[in-house]
Amino acid sequence: MYQNDGMRAYRNTVSASLSDREADAMCFRKLITELKLAEHTDDILVRNEAISKNQRLWSLIQKANAVDLSVVDNEDRLLFLRMADAAQKYGIKALLYPERPIGPLIDIAQNVLDGLTQTMTDEGAGTP
Repeated sequence: MYQNDGMRAYRNTVSASLSDREADAMCFRKLITELKLAEHTDDILVRNEAISKNQRLWSLIQKANAVDLSVVDNEDRLLFLRMADAAQKYGIKALLYPERPIGPLIDIAQNVLDGLTQTMTDEGAGTP
């Protein structure tokens, strides 16, 4: 009986857990929110913190896709690496030049979020 209760609790936890795509989407939603707040403030520290978070997220994505573990198609890996490179290069310029708008960072993050949420919708509808 104890084992059944334990298995039931485990199944409930697993079913309530986020998928990898859902977790990625959540990260991008939070990043977009922070970048948008930073876009409309004159506080350079808030702006730089948001850009730094952008840099860290893209660095993690770059690291995850740098090694081929045969989990993600090579074409997709290269796309993520190119996007990470572009986002980080722009982020560095935005840190160095406070007058540079951060709208392009928001656009990149929004494009990724749109792709993630579209994929989740397709998977939920049974589309391969």
